[in-house]
Order: sequence, then structure tokens, then C-alpha cells
Amino acid sequence: MKRALSAVLAALLLPAVGCRSEKIEGRRMDERTISTAVRSSVPDFKTLFGLIRATLARGRAEFPGRTGPVTGFAAGTDYPQVWLRDSATIIPASKYFYPASYLVSWIEEHLALQRPDGSLVDWVDAAGRSDKNTTETDQEASAVLAAAEASGLVGSGWLDTPVEGVPVIDRLEAALRFVFESRFDASRGLVTGAHTPDWGDVGLEAADQTAVYVDDRTNWTCDIYDQAIVHGACLALAGLWEARDRPEKARAWRTTAEALRRNADRHLWQEDRGYYRVHFHLGALKHDFDEDAIFPMGGNAEAVLRGLASEDKARRIFETAMARQAEHKMPTVSASLLPPYPAGVFRHPMVDQPFEYQNGGLWDWFGGKLVAAMFENGFSAAARLKLLEIARKAAANKGLFEWDAPDGTGRGSPYFAGSAGSLAKALIEGYFGIHLSRDDLELSPRLGEDSARLQVRLPAAGVFAAYDYRWNPAERRITFRFESSIRKKGRLRITLPPALAATEASAGRERLAVSLDGRPVPFAVERRDNDAILVVKTDFTPQTLDIRPAK
Repeated sequence: MKRALSAVLAALLLPAVGCRSEKIEGRRMDERTISTAVRSSVPDFKTLFGLIRATLARGRAEFPGRTGPVTGFAAGTDYPQVWLRDSATIIPASKYFYPASYLVSWIEEHLALQRPDGSLVDWVDAAGRSDKNTTETDQEASAVLAAAEASGLVGSGWLDTPVEGVPVIDRLEAALRFVFESRFDASRGLVTGAHTPDWGDVGLEAADQTAVYVDDRTNWTCDIYDQAIVHGACLALAGLWEARDRPEKARAWRTTAEALRRNADRHLWQEDRGYYRVHFHLGALKHDFDEDAIFPMGGNAEAVLRGLASEDKARRIFETAMARQAEHKMPTVSASLLPPYPAGVFRHPMVDQPFEYQNGGLWDWFGGKLVAAMFENGFSAAARLKLLEIARKAAANKGLFEWDAPDGTGRGSPYFAGSAGSLAKALIEGYFGIHLSRDDLELSPRLGEDSARLQVRLPAAGVFAAYDYRWNPAERRITFRFESSIRKKGRLRITLPPALAATEASAGRERLAVSLDGRPVPFAVERRDNDAILVVKTDFTPQTLDIRPAK
């Protein structure tokens, strides 16, 4: 059905923010033709958005599989396979541009290859081959996390889809049970994995390709990355069971998640250092250096994102990440390990020296997740700065590389889709603050004194959201026009610029005047760490929110 083009969507079709605008009269648009587009007063963010989209386009993968046509994304130009954990990270980018098959077909293909014990492979390819880097313990959890996000777009009914006779949700539960039955230390109540660099897949012991497989030489650990991602998967699976009206299963998985969180805090949190240690050893291996002094950025970022770290712990993790970046003079916050492991600790030539590959290289795949977590936890100003550093580095490299050297130059696979996914999450959900699913929407712009126009569409869900955010410094005024196809009521959560944030801080100061379409509206101001957030309840019909100091 066609309808008149609203003022908000019309504005988004005009030139970039800051340019002269003209009125558009009488135009009509089919909602299905709305595409995701961004205009920003910060050119680097518009450039980053373009690099994200170009990276996805270069990585598209289509081939016949056991379950039918498989559509998804290769991890990068050096990795033509469809990898499970990479693909789970890609959804926060791909969902804005690609239809449902790109979200679910590759998950179903991986589930079709599930082994009798519930375990999943790492990758599949167009030739029908598959394999698993057994040093990792995150494939099964990644499948659950990917399915949870996909079902929020295509609908929870997809969870009942049979994959070789077994419903998707039952296969997901079997996968996560595998972790607790085969990769679990019962004495400490923690998930186990091989000794790798944080989230990496290169083991300690071998100097060749066998470094990605466990064997009788493997040194086993309990690491923060695996606890965090499995914790998140337990909560996600609980949510999936709730969507299928199985509250008893949901309660059981939430209980499992809480036990994992408590045990991770007990055994891995370092109160004196303000972050989770990379891991502790389950065997007799001892290093001749202080391994606990290494800050594992990826595992700590996941701990915040997946709800394992409390708000107090999250604050200290962010502060540590920024302090280590400054101490080691890194161009971005994406360094995987600071300091890295000393030379020779790992035998494989890709990681046997500091600041190589997973041993201290800069990985936006996880740096983007850290920045997204900073936005969500009250560090919006710092997160904007860190995202800007990454965007400028990516622009200088003319692409999103797999990893970067300490001087910021790109290394490894160009057009790395994991980087695109994590940076899309930081940019669209974090900075622009759009949280859109099939049935729900929250607009939480954290633009401060920037301005932007954007529209996002979820092709798999058939919904869109759009807004035009303007900051007027002379009047200390925010004008926020918005609309969405979501008609369910929700919330606007506007992170206030410093010039407005102080107005509600204490008695005796000037107050805010807040209106919707010219009519005063009730509001609250919440404080979350460094952010002051104005909250308004509303529906998402086309409206204009005005925020300014009261006269």
C-alpha cells in the first residue's frame, strides 16, 4: 500500500545535514522501497557507514547446501567460507540491507551439520566442506546468539522450523548443552577452552595449522571470553523459550547464566586491576611473567555486552581500556591484548611476536563491540571519540581490515565482515541509537551536539524507523523529528549535550521545556554514569520533539 511521504522521510531524501534544504511536495513512497541511509554532520561517520555497506557487498556468499540455497557472508576476502561466529557478528550490519534468507539460511545449514553430541562446526563452504577449530568454545553459543537476533526479525515461529526433522530451537538447546557437558569444569562452574590469546583460535603449542585443534598437548583454561559469550547465549536461549511459551525452560537457562556469572566474578575478576583476567590454567603450566597483567579487551567487551559484568565493573573495564590505549600509544581502542604476550610464548609464527595478529593486533571486530558497550552504559562522549578514531583509521586504510598494526595500517583480510558487523552495531545502535526489531522500537540518539538524518529498514521484518536530529547551539535546543512503521508505544531516550544536561541536575537551576508537536509532554531525566538521558514515552507516528531550556 502506498501513502503520502511524511515530512521526516522527505527530509531524509534531501542533501546532507548542514546543506540548504528544499520542500518536497506531493511525493509518494511505497514503504517497501525505503532503504537504510545515513546523513551526518560528522563526515567520518558517513564514510564509515559506506565502508560497512561496501564490505558486506564484497562478502556475499550464495551456494546450494543440505538445507537448500544458502545465502550469507564470507568472513573476508581471505576466508571464503561462511563462519559461524563471524556470521553471528555480521547480523547487526546485514539486517539493514538484506532479506531474511541472509539471516537464517546459513544458521539452518550449520544446524543441519550438527553432530550427535550437539556440537556445531566452525564453517561451511560452497563445495560442501566443513571443519571446526576445536581450540574455540564459542561456536555453539554464537549459533544461539545469531538465532536470537534473527528470530526478532523474522518472527519467533521460525524457531519451530524443522532442520532434518528437528526444530531449530531444539537444535540450539542441544548445542548449548554440549558446551556444559563437554567443555565445562564442574569444580569451578566455568566453561573451558584451549590456551589461546583471549578470543583467538591459535593454540599455544603448535607452530603449524594444527594450532587450531586440541590434542593431547593442549593446555586447558577457563577464560573470560568463553564465560561471557556462553552467559549471553544462556540468556538468549531463555528468551527464545519464553517466545515459544516454555517458561520452565527459560527459568532453567537463566539460572544457569546466573551461576556462570557468579563463578566468573569469583575466579576471573581482578578487583585490584579493574578487569577480568584473560584466563586461569587448569593444568600445571606456569608462565615466567605476570599473565594477569594482560588486559584482554575482547573478552572484557563481551562481558559487558552479554550482561556478565555489572555496571560498576563495566565502568572500570572502559576506564582500563582507554588507559591502556593511552599507555601503549595505540591509534584506537581496538588492541586485542595490552600488553601482548612476550615473544616466543606462542609457537605459531602468526602470533609468536608482540602486536602480531591475535597477539595484540588492533581488531575492530572486538573494538567495535567495546565502543557499542560504552554507548549503552553511559560513556557516550568517550564512545563517540573512540568510534571517530576507528572511523578515521578505516578511512585512511580505505577499508575495514581484519586487523591493524600498532601504527594503524591494515593487515590480514581486507573487507573483513566481522569488523563491519561490530562497527555497524557501534554506529547505528550505539551512536545513532536505533534499536528496531519486528515488533519493537526504542530511539536513543547519543549525538550530543552533532546533527543527523537517517532512515533504517529491516527487510526481513518489513519495518522502518527514521529521524532527523538537529542541535541548535545558539538556542541550546534539540529538534527531533521521528517516525516509524512500528505503531506500538515505546520510548525516546535522548542523551543530552552538556549544555542541557546540567539544567535538571539540582534545585535552583533552570529547567527543561519539552514538547511533542508543540504540546508540553511529561518527561524524566535519568543518570547513567556520565550520561544524562531525557526519557519520553510516546508512539512512533510522525512527530517532532522539542527540547530546550525553560524560559
